[in-house]
Amino acid sequence: MKYKLLHTNSITGKKIYTKIEDDGKSYISCSEDNQDFIDWVAEGNTPDDADPVDGWIAIRSRRDQILRDTDWTMTTGATVDQAQWAAYRQNIRDIPQTYKDKTPDDVIWPTQPSTKGPNS
Repeated sequence: MKYKLLHTNSITGKKIYTKIEDDGKSYISCSEDNQDFIDWVAEGNTPDDADPVDGWIAIRSRRDQILRDTDWTMTTGATVDQAQWAAYRQNIRDIPQTYKDKTPDDVIWPTQPSTKGPNS
């Protein structure tokens, strides 16, 4: 078994690792404060460095989840400022292009607009 750095969470600053079993299959990701990971490092093990491709896969996965979770803001009758949400969602879509010359750890996620209606 070994651990490989996946990326650093841009909000918390915690490193996120993926656990790879001896059969080469990747399992659940964990943060650096996971007790199994802490014990593994205490035994003298060192995690592998991140693969930039894996980091971008995680970034795109998070981006896609944010877009799915905020689809409701674009529906007719949504009581939010749809112009602000549309701009936010476009910024989310543009993350890979915005950071194309950077590493996944450089990504700064935009702040979501308020879910209160524009007349609140």
